[in-house]
Amino acid sequence: CQCSHKFTIASKATTTTTNQQHSTTMSYQFELALRQYIAAFDGTNNNISPAEFKSRFDNLYHKDFTFRPKDGKIVGKDGFTAVKSKDPLTREEVYEKEARKLASGTKVTLIHFRKIGLDCVDIKLGLANGEEESTIRVVTTITAKQAVVSREIDESPESNLFFPKKLVEAKCESAVYKWKEFGQYQTNM
Repeated sequence: CQCSHKFTIASKATTTTTNQQHSTTMSYQFELALRQYIAAFDGTNNNISPAEFKSRFDNLYHKDFTFRPKDGKIVGKDGFTAVKSKDPLTREEVYEKEARKLASGTKVTLIHFRKIGLDCVDIKLGLANGEEESTIRVVTTITAKQAVVSREIDESPESNLFFPKKLVEAKCESAVYKWKEFGQYQTNM
């Protein structure tokens, strides 16, 4: 009886270790694909063929990828700010936007890449096109070594007055997405 109990404990420890290694490998391979993709955006639009760009895009984004932009803010005549939700973008819409950025000579730099969950990363990118510079921050859920959901984070001071709640909401959304996926594959028990 003691032997089977020891086997069960050892089996659980091995499963946990295997899951952690799989998660580490998955996020590492995703980061490599992201860095290769970003390398295409060097500020010139002639360093990569359209076929190579499409290949890098396909390596980075899952076939069911969805991008959720941050909510828009509208200031009314009375001075109050209203929040307007934007529609999510499909994978094809994201590809079209990214191809336009590449063609216009946008330079993209990786500011940070932080793992914030088992399958969730916080990514901040710097975008420069001529004199225009901006940043974008997204929380991305990874599945099968590819981005499946990205949610843009609003970093404005009024949005994060007391606590960076948008980051927490996006991370929780990642957990909900994974819960839906759990049990669909043989490796999930």
